[in-house]
Amino acid sequence: MDDLVFRSRPNERNECDQWALVKDADDEQEYVVQERIKFNALRSGEPYLRLVKRMTIGEFLCTDQPPAVKIKLQNILEARTAPQISI
Repeated sequence: MDDLVFRSRPNERNECDQWALVKDADDEQEYVVQERIKFNALRSGEPYLRLVKRMTIGEFLCTDQPPAVKIKLQNILEARTAPQISI
């Protein structure tokens, strides 16, 4: 399971950061993974991803990450726990 949390705008070198919520199949723990994307890198026609950080949700929320990313992550987590209303 991978949920894209946030992707920043590309810079002048056509690179950006992205944060994704991933679940480790081995221990069922969820992590926030920060990756650097290089759009111009030629790797089988896909963008090149480089791991920057891998943190638990608690670790992530205690770090100095961009507020927009933290808000988006919290919205994703709240949407999962919100009761489903049937009409």
